[in-house]
Amino acid sequence: MNFIKQMSVKKKLGLMFAITILFLDMLLYSVIIPLTPYYEENFKASPTMIGILFSSYSITLLIFTTYFGKLTDRIGRKKPIVIGLIGMTVATIVFAHPINFEMLIIARGLQGVASAATWTASLALLADMFVKKERAFAMGVAMTSMSAGTLLGAPIGGFLIEFGGYATPFYTASVMLIIVMILAAIYLQDEHKAVVQASKKVVDLLKQREVVWILTIMVVGEGIMTMLEPILPIYLSGTFTGNSFFIGLMFGVITLAYGIMAPVSGLLINKYTPSRVVLVGLLLAGLILPFVVIAQSTLQMVIALLFLGASMGLAVSPTLTMLGNTQKEGEQNSYGALYSLFNIFFAVAAIIGPFVGGVLTDVFTSKITIFIASGAVILSTYGLSLTRKKSMGNLECVPSAETVQRMD
Repeated sequence: MNFIKQMSVKKKLGLMFAITILFLDMLLYSVIIPLTPYYEENFKASPTMIGILFSSYSITLLIFTTYFGKLTDRIGRKKPIVIGLIGMTVATIVFAHPINFEMLIIARGLQGVASAATWTASLALLADMFVKKERAFAMGVAMTSMSAGTLLGAPIGGFLIEFGGYATPFYTASVMLIIVMILAAIYLQDEHKAVVQASKKVVDLLKQREVVWILTIMVVGEGIMTMLEPILPIYLSGTFTGNSFFIGLMFGVITLAYGIMAPVSGLLINKYTPSRVVLVGLLLAGLILPFVVIAQSTLQMVIALLFLGASMGLAVSPTLTMLGNTQKEGEQNSYGALYSLFNIFFAVAAIIGPFVGGVLTDVFTSKITIFIASGAVILSTYGLSLTRKKSMGNLECVPSAETVQRMD
């Protein structure tokens, strides 16, 4: 795209720092996925306790994200980013030396606090720097970096654990975080702009139907993704007798497809009605989900996970761009509050997903849990389709005759 070549150095640095920070955040989020059998064996952790471990990140993210949303709108994006990177480094070092399972939960919670700062400020920084016509690209790159972090976190974590020991991935990540933190403190700059309107409160944003509708799409999609985190490794370990590296690779398949779909979905929402695009993705995810536990071979599993990741990318990736577009020109000072709201809903999804997945697996089996989740996604898609026009009608313009011809 031509505007990439025309970007100022400030924009290029802002984009680079934002995607690097989001990448590292999701890398750390997913690096413990292949460790779930290790925690189950060494700490005697049940699926429910493992679900709590994963959910603790989201609980603290939920608690602190509103605070950092207000803070970043008030003092700028740079300081919360640096603060978050410091907290993330401390959490990672604590994770390397757990005395007991409770310490792991505390470290995971601290990571959530740090992410509340870095996520909110980084996404708001991108929304500040890129105008509406450029934002789909910038947010698509952001989602791709998040997907890449998730993609690489599990397999790299599994590889480093197998060949270097438990603490190796955490030491490696700590070094990377310290380097980025120092560079951000020196080179990252806020976007200075005239503010036409005062920052909106989270409560005011929740009164916008289109905002709530978009966030609901994200909750359903991310809820299913996070539900798989505590139960799929145990299922793979028991059914395919896979080690940590194998489990990491299977999660890598999901996030590879998700990451590839992120920029594609950005193009699709510029060509077709965005709400229809995300609904198609959500429906496909619900239909594909059962094939994950129906698969009888590694090849079949890989194919099922590829299609699942792609459908989830189609449903969830456009939500960042769609959210930014709900605010009118002159409301840029509300991006911190808007993306803190995104974090809140993400946290809700990441709390409910692992916890419910762990509890249902304790009560039933992994297979039954997956089938229940499939039905829930399909029903949610139907409900969202019924409210689509009422919620999104004012935001999504009627396509021009030229666009209609292209669609036909």
